[in-house]
Amino acid sequence: MKYINKDTIRSDANNFLEKVFKKLSSDNFLLAKNWHIDHFCFRTSTVENYQLVKNKLANFSELLIESEVNGRPISTFKLDSPIIVDDWEIDLIEVPAPTIGKTVADGFEHIEVVCDLTFGEIKNRYSKYDFNESGLSKDFNQELEISFDDFALKFHHLSLESVINIEKNQI
Repeated sequence: MKYINKDTIRSDANNFLEKVFKKLSSDNFLLAKNWHIDHFCFRTSTVENYQLVKNKLANFSELLIESEVNGRPISTFKLDSPIIVDDWEIDLIEVPAPTIGKTVADGFEHIEVVCDLTFGEIKNRYSKYDFNESGLSKDFNQELEISFDDFALKFHHLSLESVINIEKNQI
């Protein structure tokens, strides 16, 4: 894994977002301006890399929560200043430990968008896409996902930071 610091994370995040926006634009897939790109997901390939990324992010961001989800820890960090690309500002990075038996590369893997449409409206608007609906079975903050060649786009109705605040107040 390459050296991680504030500059490399920001550079990698910018490059990732530019790739995402280029693909979405070429597919005429438009994210509404009133929606909010809630956070990035930075995947890690090993538990050791998960710890390394966590430790590095702690140098320039605040750990909001680390919790166990489906048998593995997931940490969410709030950057000291948002990453800005075009009119989008993203200040959260979610870092999940790897799922046992699943091979992933280290790096940014998806973005999550808080939207004001129902999932049915999203599926109708973007009917040419295949949607992963497994996240609709979640009890809280359901999600709808579209996978592209080398990234995914997930839709929610609540921001991750709101969910974290709710979780912290239930403890």
